Amino acid sequence: MGWKATSTKLFCDIVNEWVTVTVYYDGTVKCGYYERHLANENSNSKRAAQCHEKCTLLDAYKEDVFHREERADS
Repeated sequence: MGWKATSTKLFCDIVNEWVTVTVYYDGTVKCGYYERHLANENSNSKRAAQCHEKCTLLDAYKEDVFHREERADS
């Protein structure tokens, strides 16, 4: 294992801002915007649910990170 976490800034269309996305080696993915602004809102918040559960940005970056790692290991 050569890394523990990697982060980048990506533009999020849902919140219309640049957000920091972090992928951890164990597959966990976190969005800095969500962690900072929406995680503390009421858990029934529609915006928080939409932002976190349906985020294709997080999934796409996670897939890209592990795909690049797989190519580097080959």
